[in-house]
Amino acid sequence: MAQLIDLKVGFSCNNNCIHCVISDKTKEKDLSLEQIKELVNGYIEQYGEIQLTLTGGEVTIRKDFIQLMDYVKEKKSEGKITFADMQTNARMLSHNDRAMAAAEAIDFFLVAIHSSIPAIHDTITGANGSFEQTKQAIINLKKYAGSDRIATQTVINQMNIGHLPDVYKFIVEDLGLSECNITFPHPIGVCLSDKIVPTYEYAQFFINESLDYCLKHNIQPYIEAIPFCVWNPGMNRQYAIEFLKKRSIDVIGYSGEKDGTVDYASLFDEGHRKYDTCKKCPYFSVCEGVWKEHLLIYPNEDMYKLYLKGVDE
Repeated sequence: MAQLIDLKVGFSCNNNCIHCVISDKTKEKDLSLEQIKELVNGYIEQYGEIQLTLTGGEVTIRKDFIQLMDYVKEKKSEGKITFADMQTNARMLSHNDRAMAAAEAIDFFLVAIHSSIPAIHDTITGANGSFEQTKQAIINLKKYAGSDRIATQTVINQMNIGHLPDVYKFIVEDLGLSECNITFPHPIGVCLSDKIVPTYEYAQFFINESLDYCLKHNIQPYIEAIPFCVWNPGMNRQYAIEFLKKRSIDVIGYSGEKDGTVDYASLFDEGHRKYDTCKKCPYFSVCEGVWKEHLLIYPNEDMYKLYLKGVDE
C-alpha cells in the first residue's frame, strides 16, 4: 500500500483565519519548486509509491502553481503518486486556468468553508471577498473535476457555532456537495483564546444538530477533535465510534520546519489529553480526548457532565 505523505509546501496564505495554527510562521520562506520535487522524489525513492497531500499555508497562491500541478501529473503518470489531494481555501481556483490545472492533477480537494453567511466567513478568514471567491472556486471545481472530488472543511469557532447546522445545509443544498468535515479547533497560536474556541458544553447542541442534518441526508462527515461524550447517545455517538475505528492517521509528512519529517500518528497522540473527570466515562479507554491546549483555556470543563447530559436526555 502506498505511504501517505503530507507535504507542507510553505506558510504563505491569502487568508488570515482566526483559528490558524501557523499564523506565527507566515513570514517564513516557502519551499521552492525544486525543493518540493527533491522531497517528493526522496519519499518515492524511500517508499516506492506514495499518496500525496499538498498543504500550506495556501498551495494555490504559488506563482509556480501550474508547474507544480504539471509535476504531480508527471509522477502520477509514472505510477509513483497513486493519489493526490489538496487542502485549500481555493480562492485562487476561482480563476479558470488554475482550476483546470488543479483538476487535471489533484484527485480530491478539501475546501475551507467556515460560514454560510458571507460577512461572517470573511471575518473568520480575515479576507474581504473570500466567501465569494471560494464559492466560485467550488463551482469551477465541480465543472472541471466533479462534485464527488470535493469535500468541505469547517472549523468550529465562537463566530460560527450558533449557525453551524446552517453551514452544512448551505454546503449540501446550495453548493451541491455531499462530503464535509466537522472540526473542532486546535487552540494553538492565535487560536489559544476563549474568544475563538467555545466550550464543548456550549458547542454540543449545534454539533449534534449538524451531524443530525448530515446523516439525514446520507452524508458521513469526517469528524475531528470531538470526544464521544459530546455526541448524543444513539445514532450520533455510534457514528462517532465507528468513524474513529476506520480513521487512519498513519501519515508521514514534511512539516515545513527545520526538523523536517514528522510522524503524524505520534504527533496526534502527544497532542491530546483527558480531564480527570473523563476517567468516570465508559468510553475513557477508546476516546481520543481533547487537544491538550483546550485544558489551558478551559481547565475545569466537565466532560463527564456532557456524557451524563446525553444519557439523561
